[in-house]
Amino acid sequence: MKNWKAIVGVLLVFVLGAAAGAFGTLGVIRYRWMHRGPQAMADLIVRRLSWELRLDAAQRDQLRAIVNDSQQEMRSVRKQFQPQIEEILGRADAKVRAILRPGQQEKFDRLVAERKEKWQHHFSP
Repeated sequence: MKNWKAIVGVLLVFVLGAAAGAFGTLGVIRYRWMHRGPQAMADLIVRRLSWELRLDAAQRDQLRAIVNDSQQEMRSVRKQFQPQIEEILGRADAKVRAILRPGQQEKFDRLVAERKEKWQHHFSP
């Protein structure tokens, strides 16, 4: 159980990297690809690296297998830590609600509900 901090740290770095990339030069394109699903994101990664690194067909096939395996592992880790992540987010939401005025709290509650709906839609197993 002591590896969970490292795993969450790696996932956090991955998420922050994805967020930073979304605001980069091709941010809009990446954002659209990410919301098309994991296979579309895998395709984007393979295309981008194939182009940048000039990979041959065998390397592309190997890269695709690596990306698919990594996505499977990340889904597995997410399932394992999802309850803890939801607990952390719940505490953070409560802290944010505590500093808001009533009108802001209502809007915040709507935003939280929208966030949960998007996460369930995009990341449901």
